[in-house]
Parts: sequence; C-alpha cells; structure tokens
Amino acid sequence: MQITDEMLACYLEGKLTGEEKEAVEAYLSSNKKAMDALMMARYELGFRHVKRRFYVIGIIGFVLLACLSLLVWCLLTPIQMKVNIMEDKAFVIPNLPFKKGTLECHYADNSLQCFSISTESRTVFLNDIPYRLKGNPVHLVFEAEGYQTIDTILKAQHCVKLRIRRNNDLGVVFGRVCDFENGRPIAGAMVTLLDLMATTDASGQFRIVIPLEKQNETQRVMVSKAGYHTWDEIYRPSATEPWLISLEKEVQP
Repeated sequence: MQITDEMLACYLEGKLTGEEKEAVEAYLSSNKKAMDALMMARYELGFRHVKRRFYVIGIIGFVLLACLSLLVWCLLTPIQMKVNIMEDKAFVIPNLPFKKGTLECHYADNSLQCFSISTESRTVFLNDIPYRLKGNPVHLVFEAEGYQTIDTILKAQHCVKLRIRRNNDLGVVFGRVCDFENGRPIAGAMVTLLDLMATTDASGQFRIVIPLEKQNETQRVMVSKAGYHTWDEIYRPSATEPWLISLEKEVQP
C-alpha cells in the first residue's frame, strides 16, 4: 500500500481504517525522517488545538466578566423615574388649558415628595431610586383644581405616563326659580345658557348639563317668564351648589 501525505494527515486525525493504520505505522517504523515529520505535525496540531481552546475560554471568560460588571453597575446605579403628566384628549376643555397642580410621590422607605406641576413643567423626575427597587410599587397622587384626583400605584420604572382628566365641576348648572315677593316657585320659566335651554318644573327646579366643549369657569344665564323681568347674570357653574334665582314681577302700567 502506497503511503501518501493525505494518509499521514488522516492518521494524525484518526480517520484511517485498521488496515490503513497498520500500513502507516509499519511505514513510519522503517522511515525515521517521516516519523520525525509526523511527530512535528502532531505537535503543531496539538498546539493549534490548545490555542483554540485558550481563545474560546478567554472569550467565555471575557463575556462572563462583562456580564458580571454590568450586573454590578446596574445594582449600584439608581433609577431615575420620569413621570409625564398628560391631559387625556377625550376630556380636554378647549377654553380651559391646564394651569397648575401638585404631584405627591412615595416609594419604599423614601419620604413623601411633593412637586408643583405647571403648564411649562409637566414632567417630574424621581431620582435616586435604588435599582433593587425597580418594579416595586410607587405611590402617586395628582391633584389640581378642575381635575379628577388620581391616586394610583405604579411600578418603579424609567418612564411612566400619567393621564389626567377634567372633572365635571363646570358641567352642571342647576337650581330653583322663585317669585321675589312671595318666594313661591315659578313653573314654566325658560332658563337659557349659551344655546342650551331648560324649563322649570312645578317646584321651580331646573338643570342644564353643559357639554365638555362648552364648559368655562363662568357662564351667563338668562331666565325669562311672561310677567316677570328677565334675570341675566354671570356665575360660576357648580355640580354641588344650586343657583337660587328670584324673578321680580313687571309693574303693570
């Protein structure tokens, strides 16, 4: 059997059959120069394998060290939680843009923090929240005149949005119309606010619901009834305080 360089290479890699292996070994035992060359090739092959393993182990070690360093950095670096105050577009009153409010924040053992919110500054930054508290509850309370109070608990994270909504304090005008002289209720009086109208019932009561887009801090209300002077005043709407309106009778000539 003729021994070729290809067979010698396969012998080093252990890819020969039993018969081929015996032929190569017989050839090497009788050829010292070929044996020395094969030993050198085996040494170089082993060195390459060791070198490759060293590189692999080095890369794995570097990756592990980088991951460990990142973990330590995360544990030691506090979170800055950004809270964006945003108006819910479905509850915006065009005539009344947001002006001011307050936001109270509390988390873990941290003392209560209070921030002023304004038109120019609707973003709050909660600094120095330990990374270990990421995902833990943060208690937020938002309050502003004309807006629903928000009392909520959110998870500590880098950025959250707090959507605020207008309440209905300016959305109702209600009350009672009576005679100025005797205090008796006046039924059938016409109450007008903008393009909204209502008629008083038998007890002089009326109620007008103002759509969100027409709400304002003050409203002009007119009350008319045949035989009475028209009542025309500007007041602030209220969902809790009724309007008490007295009409004076017209003086007959």
